[in-house]
Amino acid sequence: MELRHLRYFVAVAETLNFSRAAVRLHITQPALSRQIRDLEHELGCTLLRRGANARTELTPEGRQLLAGATELLAAADRIATEVRSTGARLRLGHYGAIWLDYFAAGLQRFTRRHPHVVLQPVELTPGSLPAALRRGDVEVALLGQTDKALRREFATALVASVPAQIILPVGHPLAKRRRLRLEELRGADWVTWDETDFPGRKQLLVEACRAAGFRPRITHHTDSLASMLVRVSVGGEIGHSVPMAARSRPPGVVFTDTEPRDAMVFEMHVGWMKHSPRARLIADLAAELSAVRA
Repeated sequence: MELRHLRYFVAVAETLNFSRAAVRLHITQPALSRQIRDLEHELGCTLLRRGANARTELTPEGRQLLAGATELLAAADRIATEVRSTGARLRLGHYGAIWLDYFAAGLQRFTRRHPHVVLQPVELTPGSLPAALRRGDVEVALLGQTDKALRREFATALVASVPAQIILPVGHPLAKRRRLRLEELRGADWVTWDETDFPGRKQLLVEACRAAGFRPRITHHTDSLASMLVRVSVGGEIGHSVPMAARSRPPGVVFTDTEPRDAMVFEMHVGWMKHSPRARLIADLAAELSAVRA
């Protein structure tokens, strides 16, 4: 017994007329009659009786089936609606409005190309995004820096490479410079990103400074941009971040480019499960994001 058999039966039971039921179901009357006979044969009982003047009546077994079939079909329709709704939603894991704003043009192009898909942003810390992908809490994530282990586990695509900026307190002797070489900051105290919440960012600073000939003296780790800005403004340390952070014009600090600009580069990768049934859709999203230029 299939759901279509129940739908056919319910249509006849509600109209008590095979002709009207056939019109409602968009099938021929002989085909409908055949489906009802097949259902009765499978159940081993008579469900409907045809009386005089083409009048159709429900048998006691038919009334019993009608009650259960109506409930079952309603539940099936509800489940189908929920599944379709979920299928139309693509949950995008990210860690802040800065990057959503940066990728705004790409996100808009994607939604125009896929008007049936609703992008649902889910904000998490960068360190928790891989676990969210594994659990299925999100289908795609902006992972930031990635390592070999992440690239082995997930399908990834590089969508942005953004030169870092140095964050200085306004009173720093070098604060009025538009560009700084990292070696000019050899003796500075640095505030960097907590490795648990922002994996890869501390290592990015360490490797850039090593290439400039020194090891940075790191005095504090932070778990948010706001904390870093306060630390730089009040504590006098030096920080590093993406240039988009400067758009809010935080007081007490200045943002300065590195010289050369690629001395320290933040990368943004899109990641998703390798065998995701929505891999092609996510690849389209990654392509639109990679086309964005700051």
